Amino acid sequence: MLTKYSLKFIAIFIFSLLLGLILGNRIIIAMSLLPLSFVLVGTILESPDDLLIRKTWISSRIWVGDTIDIEYEVTVKQGLGPVFLFQELPAHFALIEGNNFQVFWKGWHTGNYTFSYKICCTKRGIYTFFPVKWESNHVLKLTQPHHGDSGESVEIQVHPKILNIRRVKNLKGISSVPFPVNDIAKMGVATTDFREIRSYVYGDPIKNINWKATARVSSPETWPLTNEYEVEGKKTVWLFLDSAGELEIGTNIQNAFEYCIEAVNALTYYYINQGYRVGMYIFNGGGELLYPDAGKKQFLKISRHLLGLRTGMRHDEFLSAIEKSRQYILGNTPLCVIITGLDSNHADTITAGVKQLHRMLGRRRQKLPVMVVNVAGYNIMPAHRELDENARVLLKLRTRPKIQELRRLGAAVLDWSPARESFGTALIRQMRVR
Repeated sequence: MLTKYSLKFIAIFIFSLLLGLILGNRIIIAMSLLPLSFVLVGTILESPDDLLIRKTWISSRIWVGDTIDIEYEVTVKQGLGPVFLFQELPAHFALIEGNNFQVFWKGWHTGNYTFSYKICCTKRGIYTFFPVKWESNHVLKLTQPHHGDSGESVEIQVHPKILNIRRVKNLKGISSVPFPVNDIAKMGVATTDFREIRSYVYGDPIKNINWKATARVSSPETWPLTNEYEVEGKKTVWLFLDSAGELEIGTNIQNAFEYCIEAVNALTYYYINQGYRVGMYIFNGGGELLYPDAGKKQFLKISRHLLGLRTGMRHDEFLSAIEKSRQYILGNTPLCVIITGLDSNHADTITAGVKQLHRMLGRRRQKLPVMVVNVAGYNIMPAHRELDENARVLLKLRTRPKIQELRRLGAAVLDWSPARESFGTALIRQMRVR
């Protein structure tokens, strides 16, 4: 199809021809054939067409912050003129090198070109890369441009960052965070490894009664005493993830909730690699429970579930989350990790929940197996004015009494400021090196 540019030459030809006929001027008639000849000869030249675009392999699963190298090999067999290529980037992808828009000049011979750039994803989720769009123009702009796309859409999954477990695992020290590296499960097959002597309860095997220790005790109220042995298997780690809408403080890319997701993914990766069973309950978003399990399959299950997770409008589901997880907590005595933001308005429900966990798990003589990961959202947004910095200080002072109260209850509190350090560094900071 002809363009407006070529129609102008045809209009000049018609006008000049009519003028020459009216005036009977052969020179004008002959001159009128020039624009017509230009259009006829120009349309013989074809626009570049028949593009073959081959792309390099892109992993279907990447992590937040990873750099992706995208490269296309373009082959143009016929036509003459400029070729425009464009690759539409999904949301939350940043261009860090190269350009996703390229222009090539196709000469007389077959052209082979390279179209490449580097991008980085800044947020978890499932994204789709659409085919490369191309457009070719006529060298004299006499015909309409050709356009189309090449290839198929590619879907990739961007997972939250994972923890560098070597830094935590290889550091020898005393941790103030209750990492259950050598803890044993409450339920399982009994071994011959002695654990402790305790009072007999209904259901204990008669053969485990320690008659010598019973005879030494003068008080009949504690008779008889029985031996308790270690059981096979490792402990369970139970994660409580807060998905309240208040945690979206910051931008749509960097906010407290996204860092909560990163912390959950890092802890799951760490404990799964240590051989523990990991379960999770997501509260303040309608309530979602993931049954505890071990192995790489469980990590992938939790990681995939976190991809499309969104915040909710509720802020009072933590106590009910504990009740719905009661059978797993009492049956396995797990390390309970609560990932939340204590600078929110519903932090009092977290304190009430820790008290409930203290009543359920605090009867033992060991340290209370509860850890609270506080994602400090007040340091995420940059301070542009002096009032912004004052607001940060006020939020920090507001959070401090809540952290102290949780520690008085026996819970370990990991105060993490994502704007200042990574999650792995925050974990290492809790360790006192020997």
